[in-house]
Amino acid sequence: MAKTTKSAPRAKAEARPTEAATKNIEAGMEQMADIASKFSGYTEDGVKALKDSAALSTETIREISSRNMSFMTQAMEQGVELTQALASARDPREMLQIQSGYAKSMFSAYTAEMTAQAELCMGAWREAAKPFMMRLAK
Repeated sequence: MAKTTKSAPRAKAEARPTEAATKNIEAGMEQMADIASKFSGYTEDGVKALKDSAALSTETIREISSRNMSFMTQAMEQGVELTQALASARDPREMLQIQSGYAKSMFSAYTAEMTAQAELCMGAWREAAKPFMMRLAK
């Protein structure tokens, strides 16, 4: 039994799939590099947006803290005035009217302050989210 060797055609057949595989691998690597480049851009933009929103958040927190201190100071002053008014009341009916007026005024002031602070927080959130939303829209 004599063996015949046909190694030349087989070598060409193996070379073609290897070249095709190499081209596919190179194309895949280019796609991966493109994805990595885009991801790097997203990361850089995200870090910058995070830094900007942190600065904005700090300002919002300062403003809210300032408003809280002002509100508490005002509430304490009104509490002292309430105590003085109650001490000078002549009958229980007058005391009830004074307390009722104080409760209404404090509830109104508290509601207005919480609404204003909620608007501050929502505004800060919108500003902080803008860079991220713009980047996602691209």
